[in-house]
Amino acid sequence: MLYFGWIFLWLVAEERVKGFNISDCSTKKFLWTYSARSEEEFVLFCDLPETQKSHFYHRNQLSPSQGPEHLPCSGSKDLSEVQWYLQPQNGDTLREITKNYSHIILDQSTLRFLTMEMNNAGSYICRPRIRSPQDEACCVKMVLEVKPKTNISCVSSVPHKQYLLLGSIDSIYCPSLGCQSDAQSPEVTWYQNGRLLSEKRSNPMLLDEIYDYHQGTYVCDYTQSDHSSSWTVRAVVQVRTIVKDTKLKPDILEPIKDTLEVELGKPLSLYCTARFGFEKDFKPVIRWYSKDSHQESEIPITEGRSVKSTFKDEVLERVVRLKGVTQSDLRKTFICFAQNSIGNTTQSVQLKEKKGVVFLYILLGTVTTLAGVLTAGALFYMYWIEIVLLYRTYQSKDETLGDKKEFDAFVSYVKWSSFESEASSSLSEENLALNLFPEVLENKYGYALCLLERDVAPGGVYAEDIVSIIKKSRRGIFILSPNYVNGPSVFELQAAVNLALDDHTLKLILIKFCPFQEPESLPHLVKKALRVLPTVTWRGLKSVPSNSRFWTQMRYHMPVKISKGFTWNHLRIIPRLFSLERTP
Repeated sequence: MLYFGWIFLWLVAEERVKGFNISDCSTKKFLWTYSARSEEEFVLFCDLPETQKSHFYHRNQLSPSQGPEHLPCSGSKDLSEVQWYLQPQNGDTLREITKNYSHIILDQSTLRFLTMEMNNAGSYICRPRIRSPQDEACCVKMVLEVKPKTNISCVSSVPHKQYLLLGSIDSIYCPSLGCQSDAQSPEVTWYQNGRLLSEKRSNPMLLDEIYDYHQGTYVCDYTQSDHSSSWTVRAVVQVRTIVKDTKLKPDILEPIKDTLEVELGKPLSLYCTARFGFEKDFKPVIRWYSKDSHQESEIPITEGRSVKSTFKDEVLERVVRLKGVTQSDLRKTFICFAQNSIGNTTQSVQLKEKKGVVFLYILLGTVTTLAGVLTAGALFYMYWIEIVLLYRTYQSKDETLGDKKEFDAFVSYVKWSSFESEASSSLSEENLALNLFPEVLENKYGYALCLLERDVAPGGVYAEDIVSIIKKSRRGIFILSPNYVNGPSVFELQAAVNLALDDHTLKLILIKFCPFQEPESLPHLVKKALRVLPTVTWRGLKSVPSNSRFWTQMRYHMPVKISKGFTWNHLRIIPRLFSLERTP
């Protein structure tokens, strides 16, 4: 289907060309004289508006019977895009010029010939691509004849490339009039970059002070007639604005230092960058050389480019890439060489092995290890209790076996609370001892607690019962408060301290339920115990949940015991380590 589509488009295009009547187009004749040894360009402009309007205006005046006057290009608004056609000189069929021509460039309304060829001769027709049906006759036909220059003595008298010195007063010469004197020179029409210079009519074209905007492509036209017809002789000259040639040698910008620290075995790129001043005949040389004790040789360039180019200077760069630095490279001297017509400049660089690389690696390793040790120490300190509990879980050793004790802990608390304390908070010492302790330590972790009001039958001697219970317990838990240290319950703590001095399996745990001041009447042994015994602080509602820091500390001080309720999930160590938050 695509193949047939192309055939259809080709047939449509051929039909459009066949229906195109070029006899109604206005005609211009151009002569291109060339030199066989020069590189000349040539251009054709599609001069539609003024030429066509004038031509057809006069034709319509001569034929008033044709009806209302219509200028063929009056409806064609967009003349920036035009169609070009070629009628070869050998009589071949008319064909459209497309971008497939290697030596012809289509540039909007301009046709640019890059090289001279004899087959360039022929008729070139242009018309707007966007036009109204009434403007089929809006076109211009340019007959181009190509001839070599016959006067060999002045073939190269005026070049097709001319240079203007910035800031000076200079002229542009028409190459096709190089052999004629000023008296013989005809009137010349000048164009700059396709724009008509209506005020310039002479050859040479005199310019006042030269500026950057004078640079560009200039076209000069003049009329040449013979007995039968007249031709427009056209020539193209490329004009470049320049500064004076430099009087300085190249300036090497890189390398700057004469030594370069490298690592053995690592790839290395050596850059040779030099600034060259302007020269009309610019032939820069920039190379890399290597020199050792035996010889000096040129190094093949891996990469080269122009870094910066202005009308005053140009910066060039050449790069040599070494796949890996070797010991032999350390014994060589690398030389950056830059040269222009004035002279040459060099910059040497010596490769030097980095001595601090090993030390740097050792330093980084030491710092990393130290940081790891400090981090591990900080985590170890913060989560010491959790680590101990984890160790106990894996150790699986029950220290309660064979000690002939009945209770894991005896809980001592104040047996009464003031009305103010009960009204201000439902979390009293009694609530903690009689409700929370059994719920967490007994029901969840399997410890056996002894609560005086719950586990001791009434009617016995209070002092004897307390001593007997403490002897049967592995731990003593004492909930301290102002009511406790100022009341009769402090006797239980005093008795436990005396018994712990003889029984090393008995350990005491103090719970600071709320702040208090030690009364003067407190026994000396009890005061000393308050300062040395482990203390766990109760923080109100924050300490109620079974996974709070309070219960973790309590389990840490309790005896190691393999119980049904003591499992991995109760430790809750891993979440704590990664969240880095300590639950109060």
